[in-house]
Amino acid sequence: MTAAPSPGPGSPAGTTPSSVPTSRPQDPRPRLPVTSVLRTPARHLSRLLGVLSPVGWACLAVLACCLLLGAHPGWQEAWGAAAVLGAVVLSAGLWLLPRGSHSVTHSLLDPYVTVGDYALVRVTVTSTRSRPLLPTRMEMPVGAGRAVFVVPVLPPGGSHDRGFVLPTRSRGVVVVGPVVSVARDPVGLLHLERTRTTAQTVHIHPRTLRLGAVLHGTLRDIEGAVTQDLSSSDVSFHALRDYVAGDDRRHVHWPTTARTGRLMVRQFEETRRSSLLVLLSVRAQDYAGEEDFETAVSVACSLAVDGLRDGRQVRLLTQDTSLPTASPLRLLDASCLLETHEATGTCDDLARHGYATSPEASVVVLVTGQETSRAVLAAARSLVPPSVSMLALRTGQRQLSRLHAGDLPVVDLDRLEQLPTALRKAA
Repeated sequence: MTAAPSPGPGSPAGTTPSSVPTSRPQDPRPRLPVTSVLRTPARHLSRLLGVLSPVGWACLAVLACCLLLGAHPGWQEAWGAAAVLGAVVLSAGLWLLPRGSHSVTHSLLDPYVTVGDYALVRVTVTSTRSRPLLPTRMEMPVGAGRAVFVVPVLPPGGSHDRGFVLPTRSRGVVVVGPVVSVARDPVGLLHLERTRTTAQTVHIHPRTLRLGAVLHGTLRDIEGAVTQDLSSSDVSFHALRDYVAGDDRRHVHWPTTARTGRLMVRQFEETRRSSLLVLLSVRAQDYAGEEDFETAVSVACSLAVDGLRDGRQVRLLTQDTSLPTASPLRLLDASCLLETHEATGTCDDLARHGYATSPEASVVVLVTGQETSRAVLAAARSLVPPSVSMLALRTGQRQLSRLHAGDLPVVDLDRLEQLPTALRKAA
């Protein structure tokens, strides 16, 4: 007869090893967190609630009140009103059912336009079904506005084109699209938008001019561009010539001298560097109005773009930022976002900061408004070395005129078309 095993020293009396609880095996299936499980229904619920218009919310509130009055006091009239409102809500939902498959595209004739030019947008709606599609209302946001059009009945494979002209009266960046199809019921309880395309941007550049006048101001530099001016000492070799009294003997070409029997020296072409620094004031107090600031932006961009096209080194600075000058297009794109500010430095602060960041500049042009005083302009000139050519252009004056603020030539102009004449006056 076999004895039963005795309990261990730490086990309570009357228990056996077989009665000790064991741990349950873990469930190999991953458990989703509660938040992820509830996220999808919450998303659908928020989308459903977003379909209701203010009128729809009011109708639901009245429907709930009628149901309460019909259930608690037992008003038969409340039940009748609830039945009518319920039928209206259910019938309104039928208008939101998809009416067909529309393939929608919208394209810009040119995403880069100038102020005053035409910016055209073409919208094409095509039917992809084998049956006719009912009329559909579509909308396309254009900046702060909204273009609304109705697509007529489309036969199988048919298409409908619409063209729109964007307003380009002012400089800026305009977002066009996306095109959405709009479904709403006749009562106005429900409103549903389905996105059909993606948004695109149109850059409205400031007006610029191709300048006939060249801003003078060059510095001798061994890394500069080769010119047609001859020099007796430089790094770009041009030809040999006879020795003239006063020439540096280090430039004597001894092999040619031994062959010809007379002293021959090297002649060089000068290498020069012309670096243009354009300073544009964005201080609101410097301008009499927004129109004067727009003229100043056009003047500054005209100077910078003209310098880039001539192969010069160009920088365009404001009190807030430095505009990219890798190419004229990048410069004009960045200029679309320029705005005036109240709390910015004056023009002398701009000149100090500009020359500190671009000490290699050989020409400095300060573009500001008519409200900038001559004392501030004179202070700005004193912060730039005398060896650097400097000019100030003020917009807003109704008559083209030239004056001086200390040693700084100042030209007042009113329109962008006066810029070439203003540069000739400054020269």
